[in-house]
Amino acid sequence: MNLTCNLWSEVYNMLMKKLLLISFFIVFAAPVAVAQYKLPDLGNPADRVLSADDEQRYRQSIKQQMYQYNFIMTDPVVANYIYHLGYKLASYSNKPEQTFDFFMVPANVINASAYPGGLIVLYSGLFLETENESEVAGVLAHEIAHVNQRHISRMISKQQKTTVPILLGMLAAVAAAQSSNSGDAPIAIAASMSAIQQQMAINFTRYHEYEADRVGINTLYQAGLDPEGMATFFAKLMQKNRVDPRYQLPEYLRTHPLSVNRVTEARNRLKAFTDKDVSESELYAYVKERVRVLTANEFIDLQAYYKGALSSGEHNRNALLYGQALLQYKNNDFSAAWQTLQLSQAPASVNYVIDALKIEVMMRLDKTKAKSIIDEVLVKYPGNDVILETAGSLMLQSQNLEMVDRSINLIRKLILSQPENPHFYDLLSIANYNALKPVQAGEAMARKEHLMGRNYRAVRILKNLKKEDGLDYYQSAEINALIAAYEPLITDRERQQEIAADGGIRR
Repeated sequence: MNLTCNLWSEVYNMLMKKLLLISFFIVFAAPVAVAQYKLPDLGNPADRVLSADDEQRYRQSIKQQMYQYNFIMTDPVVANYIYHLGYKLASYSNKPEQTFDFFMVPANVINASAYPGGLIVLYSGLFLETENESEVAGVLAHEIAHVNQRHISRMISKQQKTTVPILLGMLAAVAAAQSSNSGDAPIAIAASMSAIQQQMAINFTRYHEYEADRVGINTLYQAGLDPEGMATFFAKLMQKNRVDPRYQLPEYLRTHPLSVNRVTEARNRLKAFTDKDVSESELYAYVKERVRVLTANEFIDLQAYYKGALSSGEHNRNALLYGQALLQYKNNDFSAAWQTLQLSQAPASVNYVIDALKIEVMMRLDKTKAKSIIDEVLVKYPGNDVILETAGSLMLQSQNLEMVDRSINLIRKLILSQPENPHFYDLLSIANYNALKPVQAGEAMARKEHLMGRNYRAVRILKNLKKEDGLDYYQSAEINALIAAYEPLITDRERQQEIAADGGIRR
């Protein structure tokens, strides 16, 4: 019970004030859209239930929970790719000013979901089912359309009576998954929520899905991607998973009902577009192989997969070699990984991903050579987030304090680019700790706790830092400023939970 309260307390408090409970997974996606379309009147009904400010608070709260329970792939290559693809599409949508978060969840589940306020989640299982970037972008564009059209708030405005049992079901699913201490918690949650999602959306899915198709396909076209990607992907899912009561459909088809008419209509909309060149990123194939390796379970023989794929003359040979090298690195066969990387002839736009893996491999083979490679790639790719994070994460582990100090500078650059990313503050805290800078390490950890919505812990860390000997004027002033900013944000529920966790000792 305490775990459930910890996970959802802030969302619960906000929702109770409106007598509406809405922390749930709402999953949408489908095929294609049109060049000319009429947007609906979003009007006041949705605002009366969830204002735009409410949506942003819920988005932040759900994001905090996802970080807290490690539901997000923070791998620099994967996270960076999804982030930039998502925002490329959002910039061409009908509401480019809308803020978004784009995350991938490492779970073999064919699903994607949209949350209030612009939180978009893609499951790795769905990503691996796609065959090109336009198919992935089709899913994201559809989810973006759901957010921009405020389908979630509009749906809730018509189904307020059903919200309480839905949230209770969500809480039960999360609590059960977490209490099991299983590494498959994201899968358990997605499976548990499938029936709830379907029940919640049953009266609204058809209209909202068609609308998101229309709006989403236009976003695809405007972004220079193949507008047919949406229809192609969902038609493939339908064909691969034909409706048969003897078999269980993947979550995506159960919560995103598709029909032949809908796919056909989506394809018919393509006639409204004039032909133009499609511009897909060459990075897609490499990210796909990285996701394949990083999310594979013990039942998948990836060595056999890469041996077979490479011997069959697959067209994306260089991406397969990258995946094979990453697998060898994960299996601690560093010499083989280095040799495989030498065989890959990646296009220029992808070289930084190859170089990032070379840094990781060489760090295990020869730290002196690795340092030289790091110096080269930092000059070659100044400001590249993947290189900054890879190099920073490796150098903070060094016994050389000069190297650790360099890692701190690199991680600070990451924070400047994404100041609300708690993962980067976690890296900064570790780096400062390894650099023998406990005050800076504690301050970074407090900032992370704040971003995770745990302000009581953040303030406690900061107050303990004030007891450190040797604080200079600027350090003391910054700590006091953070305490003044975070302390008013502590809720009574959070305070009582933390006191209870400490055995009833008030601090």
